[in-house]
Amino acid sequence: MLSHRDMTMKMGWMRVSGALLLLLTGCGDDSNTTTTGLTTSGPGSTTDVLTTANSSTSDAPTTDTPTTDTPTTDVTTAPTTDVTTASTTDVTTASTGPSDPVCGNNVLEDGEACDDGNVADGDGCSAACVLESCGDGVIQGAEECDDGPNNGDDQMCTTMCKTAVCGDALVGPGEMCDDGNQVDDDACTNLCTTPACGDSIIQAPEECDDGNMVDTDACLATCLNAKCGDNAVQEGVEECDDGNMVDTDMCLGTCKNAKCGDTKVQMGVEECDDGNMVDTDMCLGTCKNAKCGDTKVQMGVEECDDGNMVDTDMCLGTCKNAKCGDGKVQMGVEQCDDGNMVETDACINTCKTAKCGDGKVQMGVEDCDDGNMVDNDSCNNMCKSTLKKSFGPAQCTLNQDCASQCTPWNNFRASLGAGPYTKITLRGSNDMVGRVCNGATAQTLCQALKNGTAVGPLACDGNNWRTGNCGGGLEINADGTLCSCDNPGWIVRPCIGGGNPNWGGMNSATCNGPSQTLEVICE
Repeated sequence: MLSHRDMTMKMGWMRVSGALLLLLTGCGDDSNTTTTGLTTSGPGSTTDVLTTANSSTSDAPTTDTPTTDTPTTDVTTAPTTDVTTASTTDVTTASTGPSDPVCGNNVLEDGEACDDGNVADGDGCSAACVLESCGDGVIQGAEECDDGPNNGDDQMCTTMCKTAVCGDALVGPGEMCDDGNQVDDDACTNLCTTPACGDSIIQAPEECDDGNMVDTDACLATCLNAKCGDNAVQEGVEECDDGNMVDTDMCLGTCKNAKCGDTKVQMGVEECDDGNMVDTDMCLGTCKNAKCGDTKVQMGVEECDDGNMVDTDMCLGTCKNAKCGDGKVQMGVEQCDDGNMVETDACINTCKTAKCGDGKVQMGVEDCDDGNMVDNDSCNNMCKSTLKKSFGPAQCTLNQDCASQCTPWNNFRASLGAGPYTKITLRGSNDMVGRVCNGATAQTLCQALKNGTAVGPLACDGNNWRTGNCGGGLEINADGTLCSCDNPGWIVRPCIGGGNPNWGGMNSATCNGPSQTLEVICE
């Protein structure tokens, strides 16, 4: 038996065909190798096999002495229903060289980084007895993933064997950015996307972000708050939006459609807009300026408006009600209209054509008109007076006397009858209407002319009348004076005599007056 000093023992276990062999190896100048095999076969049965080999100390190779497997019989010490017979043929003789490590025997052997007594992966020591770590392709411990060599900070599995997620400060697949925080309104959102209008996150300089590119809601596709004048029509709020604050185009500065009555004058469409639909003021309900002929009566300006410019119907082209004396003949109503209320011309003041029997004496046409067709009274049915007497028209000339008219003057006076006269007229070429006195005073004046008596002054129809002597003859005037140089005056005195040119006048100078005709009529 070798001493401890000459031999160093090495022990190891080897699994051989289901049997465990205990190997004892001695080292020294003269080495002996002893192999003890312990074979278990069947419950309760154990057979030991001891094999011893000698080796010389020479440099020549040693030869292992093979052992012969000896069949054994398993002995069962206790009754059992399961009897298993094993053969010792699985027992081999180990060589004197190093044995291969056995992973999973809970013994750390050469070539093993670890041996935890099992052949399971994922528990820190792999089935190959290699220490497991991030990057070995095996998910274990606190690892969330392990793609082996494919791990990377830009991959789904990071170099720390963590599943890439937004917020891990690593820009992984599908991420635009990753700032490692949960702040949503900075340069990288919580979805690891670059901030952009339409991402539902309000970031400067955005005023809003509703997550859509719609321009018709409260937040525009530019992420600015919708407002009037932004050129986008906000549904339910605005009727229009043309991008300006002009009130004179189709869309007002309030983003309402322009319309008549909004107080804004739409250029090229409206003439006016007073904010109401009233048709009787300066601006009609159609936003047109009121004017004559628009069928709308403008209060305080028009009396009528029949929509036409016809002057012969009830409403004139001046939008005044037709009436006698307006100079317009109203068809079916008026026979004439000379624009005056004179009753002695061809159109009397009822706008009827003057005629004999209308009670109006038409100057230059009728002597009289007593309003009847009785032929045997003082005014016959030809409107000729059976009593009418007249002087003139007598022509008198400037700077000359009127002596040639003295005889006709006296003949006129002598022709006057007892009357009764109801009208006396003084007129001439300078005033064809002249001055007229009607009624009983006319009878007095005509009788004074006949008799050569002085009367007056007598008030009649707004004038003072007088008769009396002046120079060599009788004078009559409607001035209330006598033998006077009235200017203007209404005086007749053709028999003043002595070459005197102061024979009177009508609505002119009565001394040395202009050339004219004079006329005195009693009727």
